[in-house]
Amino acid sequence: MSEENGYFEPQAHQVEPGEMRAFGVPICSRHARANELCEMLRFVQDVATQGAAAHLKQVLFDSDSGVCHIDVDESAPLYGRVEHQVQKAARKHLSRFTLCGDNELGETLASTMVSQPTPDDWEDPVESLEGASQSSTTDDDTAEEPQAACHHPSA
Repeated sequence: MSEENGYFEPQAHQVEPGEMRAFGVPICSRHARANELCEMLRFVQDVATQGAAAHLKQVLFDSDSGVCHIDVDESAPLYGRVEHQVQKAARKHLSRFTLCGDNELGETLASTMVSQPTPDDWEDPVESLEGASQSSTTDDDTAEEPQAACHHPSA
């Protein structure tokens, strides 16, 4: 029943209004998605508690690309402490965002990505090959190869 009214269709509007002003900052979700508005509200609230909301001109979540665009006031000096506060809040609350032309992943989305092994985790290639050749021999010639599972994080 969760899809009763088509709320979870790609371009369905989940909330009304899809745009509002929070802490003096206009926020907008292109397709009025509930999760996008939640992310933006938490982000703007965090920035406001640090006294930096005046430096935000607009926060717009492009529902089609899954990226939140943070527009800053060009006349405001966005450097040093203020830039750090805005960027830290964006990383904490937004899944994907652009700030001052940089595209970034937020902590929640970055944590779901598969991490790459560090050199300390690398195995000796000779040992890996020897172990693989020993474990791949079976008495049953009809044994099927295991299928690798792929997981692609949603964008």
